Amino acid sequence: MSQPLYRITFQGKLLYGFEQNEVRDNLAKLTKFDEKSLDRLFSGDVVTLKKDLDSLTAQRYKEVLDKTGAHCDMILQQEDGSSDQASQLPPEETGITCPKCGAAQQFGDSCSRCGILFSKYRQRQQRINEGLPPAQDTQPAQISYFDHHQEQLFILKAFGVILAIILLQAFLSQFIGLFLLFFPVIFLVYIRFKAASEDRSPTEVLAEHITLMPVMYTAEERKKEHVAWVTYSLILFNLFMFYGFEMNTDPLFMANNLMFLPLQPTVLNVPISLFSSMFLHANNQHLWGNMLFLWAVGTVVEKRIGPKRFITFYLLTGIAANLCFLIVHGIIIGGPAHIIGASGAIAGIMGLYAVRCYFKSMVFPLPILGIFSLFLPISLKVRLNALVLIGLFFLADLSGGIGQITGHASMVGHWAHIGGMLCGIGLAMAFKLSQQAFEERHLEIGSNSVHKQSPGMSLESGEESLNLILKENPENVEALLLLAQIKTKFRATPEGEQLYTRALGLLLKENRLPEAATTFVEFHRLYLKGIDGRSLYRLANYFNQQNELEHVATCLELLCNDPQTSGDLLEKSLYQYGKVLESLGMEDAAEHYFCRILDQFPNSPFSQKLQLQQQRG
Repeated sequence: MSQPLYRITFQGKLLYGFEQNEVRDNLAKLTKFDEKSLDRLFSGDVVTLKKDLDSLTAQRYKEVLDKTGAHCDMILQQEDGSSDQASQLPPEETGITCPKCGAAQQFGDSCSRCGILFSKYRQRQQRINEGLPPAQDTQPAQISYFDHHQEQLFILKAFGVILAIILLQAFLSQFIGLFLLFFPVIFLVYIRFKAASEDRSPTEVLAEHITLMPVMYTAEERKKEHVAWVTYSLILFNLFMFYGFEMNTDPLFMANNLMFLPLQPTVLNVPISLFSSMFLHANNQHLWGNMLFLWAVGTVVEKRIGPKRFITFYLLTGIAANLCFLIVHGIIIGGPAHIIGASGAIAGIMGLYAVRCYFKSMVFPLPILGIFSLFLPISLKVRLNALVLIGLFFLADLSGGIGQITGHASMVGHWAHIGGMLCGIGLAMAFKLSQQAFEERHLEIGSNSVHKQSPGMSLESGEESLNLILKENPENVEALLLLAQIKTKFRATPEGEQLYTRALGLLLKENRLPEAATTFVEFHRLYLKGIDGRSLYRLANYFNQQNELEHVATCLELLCNDPQTSGDLLEKSLYQYGKVLESLGMEDAAEHYFCRILDQFPNSPFSQKLQLQQQRG
């Protein structure tokens, strides 16, 4: 049976983003048609541009014509030479085909796959086709301050949300109670409509909006490769101190010696109480409230700053919290200054969180069953930015602390919380944790754009974020690799090759061999080439340790066939590659490389070993 033949037809339709005059000019340059022929092309009738083409040739013709902006159709011909209309595959009238990657979509000014703006891409390609340099704006667009200071804009938005919440509470507080009264009904109606619109079960939609967690937690926390041992140890130690020590110890002894300040202060027990008071609690509610908050923020912060720094900062912020409480209550207010509890140190960790994880979202559980929440702890997931939530906590403590100064009695250690949080923020800034947060935030944006984990995330936004990281830290390997993946999303590019090479060099320099090996496999799949000889040999040895003979063979083959490989490196590579080929059952190929050793290195130990093997054989 003969292979099917196709014809290329045109009916005057244009690809999205092109104008008719522009397409006419492009077709005239490509086909050398005169004006009469061009008029016929745009008459609205179906015109056959080429016929009797095999599938591959027809596809190539169509790709060339698509670059002109002409929307052509590839139609299967019947054996008698007429077109089979049922086989025609034109896109829908409302469809858009990206001129860069060929992706089809229903509407939009930018490509949903590669993220380009159609109008800008069309203008750039037109100038390239005409041999002109990139267009320069005669009137440069006005660039705002925040275009170059995205983090400040992010923080400013968080403060704006805080202000909006405060104003809402101040001016609409009388309606909040009424809203909460009817909220369960409103919420269930919303769930019902959302489920119907998405053709899902109400139970499934409801599960996405409720939580059984009694305390706030970080949403979409991905750093699970490390366990926050210090945080969990602190929680266990606090539980032991309360149930194992406090409940079996004379309260007067603890008040006289272990709380800060002790009732009977001495040179010895005052410094001890600075620490011991952090692990004492008044009752179960005090203990468990603090421990839940410690778990919520401590596990996230510890994974990012490390256990040693975490425990150091925890103790330092706890001490700062106690001293701040002493200064305000003992000196400014002039009353008794005695405090116990871990909340000051936990507030310090919240301050660290506000700097190191400012971009994170936290889920705050809002009880929706009223008094029944005591028996059925179901809460609504309220997602708020970490800065917003921690900022509200700080303002609540500040308001309560000012109230204590002005004479409103309260048993809450507001000034301990304030002192601890400010100390945590200060430590985070001093140790430049904000820079780490900046890099992590933009790495997430870059990763989401590559893997399309967030709706509306384009490759352009990911590339912009990754370039921001590399501007501040050119040796950020993760940013280099993600940017390389963006640059090679649709085809191998020179920019991608440079990025992969830089990343591989840094990974090998830092002795991160598993990541370097994975990156090399990805790089070689795209470019079918190697890197410098010594690095290739290191990778070959690593692959050999992992018993990945296929990748060992790839590295050694590149070394053996590279003219720049010489001396002992070439000798070792030839011998090892021959042995790998033997183990893979490719004796003839192995013999070829063994012969190269005998020819190029006749006096080497490897040659002598091969000669002995030949004599025995």
